[in-house]
Amino acid sequence: MSIKIYRKNNFVVVDEDNSSIKYLASQKADFDDVDGSGFVVWNVDNSKEVYSFIASELQDEDGTAVGDKAAVLEYLSSNINFKTGVGSSTSSEDDGKSGYSRTSAFTNGSETYTQSDVDAGIFKVFSLDEANHLSNDNPYWITPTPSGTTGIGLFQGANLPSNVTSLMDYNFVFNDNYPSDGTTGFEGSTGRIKLNDCRYGDLLKVRFDFNVIPQISNTTVEPALWYSNRNNNDDITFTFPLTAQPIFYGSGTVGKTYLNRVEISAWITSNEDINALSLPAVKSDNPVIIEPLGMLITIIR
Repeated sequence: MSIKIYRKNNFVVVDEDNSSIKYLASQKADFDDVDGSGFVVWNVDNSKEVYSFIASELQDEDGTAVGDKAAVLEYLSSNINFKTGVGSSTSSEDDGKSGYSRTSAFTNGSETYTQSDVDAGIFKVFSLDEANHLSNDNPYWITPTPSGTTGIGLFQGANLPSNVTSLMDYNFVFNDNYPSDGTTGFEGSTGRIKLNDCRYGDLLKVRFDFNVIPQISNTTVEPALWYSNRNNNDDITFTFPLTAQPIFYGSGTVGKTYLNRVEISAWITSNEDINALSLPAVKSDNPVIIEPLGMLITIIR
């Protein structure tokens, strides 16, 4: 028997006899040594997901034996960088690494901001959809080799900040967690920007790429991140728009398509920021067609 364990982006990969490959979020993986030369690796969120082996069975990504018990301890603690446990690293130079992710998984490729929306003065949010993520967020390169891990974004886990597993949650359904007849502005939405793996002091920057097709001359469009802070019980405490510079479309613009790449930032300084709900949104003073194209989400440390 042999078992490969190695770090790939922000994941710990466990490959048992080249037959069953598992990906564990690096901050959700732990290890310990047992009597003699034995070791166990487990998922801290799932006590049934445990991998046992002896030192002589452990190999690195290339299939090279790691060595004796001392070498295995050094390998698991220094090279894999488990978050907690024996020999694990609670801090390293890599902990301060910034990173980013991108997605084009918007539920609808075109949204009409209607006269009713204008009259109500709302910010219309743009939902995310897992099926569209799987269809649209596919790497176009072969070097470096993509991880093949879906559910994270275009880069499949590469380029993320340290100890962040994903910056998108494609499966979050607002109406499954909160009343559908509320007034937060998220009612009926799916997906969210995920900040749960971020830490205090991080800076969020979102570049929202979208087309605008004005329907009436002299239209002003306000892009924003629609934002709801939540406490540790997931109770929404405050909802507000983080707006960018308004965009004006004057005479001669009706029916034409205009590409916008708007950057919006937010601080992450409390538990309510880390647990926040957020999606890109748009408000307009006239009916307009919006075609959401993509989001580049960056965490700066």
